[in-house]
Amino acid sequence: MTSTRHLLIHALIMAMLCLAGSAFASETQTQPKKIVVAVNSNWPPMEMKDKKGKFTGYEIDLINAIAKETGITLKLVEMPWKKIFSELDRGTCDAVIASVSITDSRKEKFDFSEPYFTAEQVLVVPKAKAEEPLNGKTIAAFKLTTGAETIRLYQKVNITFYTVEETEKAFRDLSKGFIDGILCDSPLAVNYALFDKKYKSRFAIKTGTVPEGCPTPREDYGIVVKKGNAELLSLLNQGILSVRGKGIEDQLRQKWIKN
Repeated sequence: MTSTRHLLIHALIMAMLCLAGSAFASETQTQPKKIVVAVNSNWPPMEMKDKKGKFTGYEIDLINAIAKETGITLKLVEMPWKKIFSELDRGTCDAVIASVSITDSRKEKFDFSEPYFTAEQVLVVPKAKAEEPLNGKTIAAFKLTTGAETIRLYQKVNITFYTVEETEKAFRDLSKGFIDGILCDSPLAVNYALFDKKYKSRFAIKTGTVPEGCPTPREDYGIVVKKGNAELLSLLNQGILSVRGKGIEDQLRQKWIKN
């Protein structure tokens, strides 16, 4: 009788321990996923810093909304544009959101989320010279961007390059006449040409200036993850679809993308 009672008590204790262990494992599995996301604050209105040095912009709000929808915990880190791919490959960060255009060559090395924005490559020029031909002009683009790849196809223009970290310098040089135009993504172009108070609407935007036979200038942005990181990619895609489905994406466009 005593032996039987001991066995029953032992069995009950073991069952309780198993249930507790299962509950702990379940709780552990549902803990928020923590990821490090690299950003670059030199591409307004997509990413920039406010007066207090805090990250702000369309993509910052977007990734925060995605995190909220999926339960991801974010740590945003600033990274130079030239290092975003190498540092992602090294594991310094888990993902990159920095107006990265989805291209075939990039897809060979990294995985991309569903597109979250479509941009166009356009030319920003001084408003007073907007109708002048490009022949003999000095046109700038930003190193390691798709704009830099496209500008090499231009004929009869002089080409100069700036780093992404020199974005502000490039537009300042344009305002001073040191260069004659900048080929860049449409959100950046609109920001400087229409809404940056420093330049008082001194710039104009020219579209359709890419030479015949060049690749289409319209490009989709995607969040970049390391090749094969299917779990994170799935979470990000779920977040993008949720943000879109709830109308949050439209709200962010109205807030930041003013054209």
